Amino acid sequence: MMNSAHSPNRSLVHIYCVSLGGLLFVYGAISAKGLFAAESLTATEFTTGVLRFVLGLLALGAVVYWDRFAEPLESRVRLMGVAFEADYANLSTKTKVRLIVLVTMLSLLLELVLIRWLASVFPVYSFYKNFTMLACFLGLGAGYAVAERQPCAPALVLPMLALFVLVITLLRYDTGAAYLIFSVGWLSTFDLPVYLLLGASFVICACICYPVGQLCGKLLRSSNSLNAYGLNLAGSVLGVLALFVMSLYWLPPVIWFAVTGGMLLLFVLSRDEFLPAGIASFCVLLAILAWPVQPETQRIYSPYQLLERTAKDDGLMQILSGGSYYQKVYNFADNRRAQQSDGDRYVRAYYEFPYNFKQTPERVAIVGAGSGNDVATALRMGAGHVDAIEIDPAIAFLGTKYHPEHPYDDPRVNLSINDARNFFRNADQQYDLIVYGVLDSHTALSHASNLRVDSYVYTREGIAEAFRLLRPGGVLSISFTLVNDALGFKLSKILRELPGAGKPLAVRVGYDNSKTTAFIAKKGEAVTMPDGSVFASIGFADVSDYFSQPYPESAVPTDDWPFFYMVERTYPVTYMVALGMVLLLSYVFVRKTIGFTDPIDRSYLPFFFLGSGFMLVETKAITELGLHLGGTWFVIAAAILLVLTMAFLANLMVTRTARKLAGPAYLGLFVSLVVGYALATSHGQWTFGPPLMQLALSCLVLTVPLFFAGIVFSSLISEAEINISTAFAYNLMGALFGGVMEYNSMYFGFAFLYLLALGFYSLAWVFSLKSSLLLQPAE
Repeated sequence: MMNSAHSPNRSLVHIYCVSLGGLLFVYGAISAKGLFAAESLTATEFTTGVLRFVLGLLALGAVVYWDRFAEPLESRVRLMGVAFEADYANLSTKTKVRLIVLVTMLSLLLELVLIRWLASVFPVYSFYKNFTMLACFLGLGAGYAVAERQPCAPALVLPMLALFVLVITLLRYDTGAAYLIFSVGWLSTFDLPVYLLLGASFVICACICYPVGQLCGKLLRSSNSLNAYGLNLAGSVLGVLALFVMSLYWLPPVIWFAVTGGMLLLFVLSRDEFLPAGIASFCVLLAILAWPVQPETQRIYSPYQLLERTAKDDGLMQILSGGSYYQKVYNFADNRRAQQSDGDRYVRAYYEFPYNFKQTPERVAIVGAGSGNDVATALRMGAGHVDAIEIDPAIAFLGTKYHPEHPYDDPRVNLSINDARNFFRNADQQYDLIVYGVLDSHTALSHASNLRVDSYVYTREGIAEAFRLLRPGGVLSISFTLVNDALGFKLSKILRELPGAGKPLAVRVGYDNSKTTAFIAKKGEAVTMPDGSVFASIGFADVSDYFSQPYPESAVPTDDWPFFYMVERTYPVTYMVALGMVLLLSYVFVRKTIGFTDPIDRSYLPFFFLGSGFMLVETKAITELGLHLGGTWFVIAAAILLVLTMAFLANLMVTRTARKLAGPAYLGLFVSLVVGYALATSHGQWTFGPPLMQLALSCLVLTVPLFFAGIVFSSLISEAEINISTAFAYNLMGALFGGVMEYNSMYFGFAFLYLLALGFYSLAWVFSLKSSLLLQPAE
């Protein structure tokens, strides 16, 4: 592996301080921008703004003149490493083996907590969600690489984490930096503040994870490779389960970080002479997270996102997601008609618009029922039964508790906390009216992919599943805020081509946004604008002819390419710039912490390519299982656990046998990937047997490649000449590269990931042959 002549902790502190200084400079620059933009300021506001700007300049100066004051800090860091190494040497082998599970659990929990917290603070992280995951892979991988050759200083983790949380909290809540808060994915190519935020936080997250990876690598050498790997997987399972429990009870970040930091203090630093510094940093961290930055706002950390409950001018509830407007509640009860303003009457007309095409429906389904406005409308319009489908239990809770019409308390309403695709797939009744609320999502499906939770709802197959449940003459209504007209062309094309549908209607309704448009399709007949003069007088405009223009078939979202929000199949420039930044920063980070003085050891290259392939197949498995079982957080957590279970079973098989398994496992891996690709591109033509059998077959096809890959990995690490910490380093770096390669799905679709994985696994096989790692029996 690569070697380094300098102290990695010294370079680590340098990289961390430079990145943190960059964030503080952004903080000061935004404050200065606010000073110049404000028309009038009080003396206190002006003084505070100047102090913020000065802090930013000081941070910039510290970055530029780092060498002038770095020595005392670096000396302290060296002492941390020496102190921990002395303590570590006194640990018994039995204690070290137990710590493998706990520290691995800590590493995965730290990764998941950073991903969740950053996405809740700034919405931009929800759209670049796997960036934080890639940063953690980088830090852990680099730590594994130097585990046995450089002093380990886990006492650095809590101070670095506390400072990072402080700076991000200042950026989010102190400056009112709306420019960053509301830049939620539709970024310009040169949106420099956002790229600085992404780049600096990427490096900082890698720095925080680095000492943890270093410690994991040290501990793995305290047992034989296969046993150590099994314990590593067990710790990973516990980390996922820990976050699962915290998500289940909607616990806030102060609890996430308390559990993570508490584990570090209790099990790693309990005998370290720098324990007081760790405790102090831990207290500061919890104080920052518990500080009531906006006392008037109720915060709920649902399993998907941060929800902030505030009040509108009329006192009714408004919900924000990560600082951005999300939903608001109205009271349109019949006994309040006389009190409604013109604006209220307009909004009421929007909600009641679908019922002009199906009056007094017997059975209604609401997709994205949210806080209850659509459900209350269905009840007012005389619906006999309403199935309200909402994926986020916290939003449904807020609607149940705070909606003034209390629609969820009505006995005619069945509230289903479920994914819309899963609900319709398992529905055994038909509907007169299906209404899609404005679903545009603020959160990603999982940390491993860039899908949103509603991505599979708006595919051709997803809308067709809903339309099939309509009775003859039934109506399907989809409302959407069109950030660009391409989204409207996609919806119109899908609705026009539905089997049994008449010509759809598209009406610009302007709710919340001038581009909000309602698309109406009817089973068996065309849809026309009812009493156009009435609706024209309130601003509703028929735009059906405009959206009926031809649109490329390749840009229509499908279950294989579910990127509804993309205008066309392409590599988005913003993502490519960000990914280029990730690769560049990764190179700099590796060079500073590991170095390139030694050539790459080819005997470890199979582990790199196994990591790349694993990341791609895992992404495909998680997204596909989300499609088949529902894209709920519960299903995604279960999918991750299933992936880890497959790896654990593979390692157990290798442990229990002395046979040569890597060669046959490669064959099984290649066959399973080809079968998976064939099924993924068959468009449902291979379906047979009852639904339960199809589901079991899907789970098997999606995860069995990971079982065979696990056998290969375990077989290779069992070789006497393989250093397990170095193998993990290469594997995690490969996973980082695989995470970057996952973005090819935005052009080619998710089935293409099988082909990419097949290529990476083939390279792993070739280098395994060259290293003769397939020719020796496992121990």
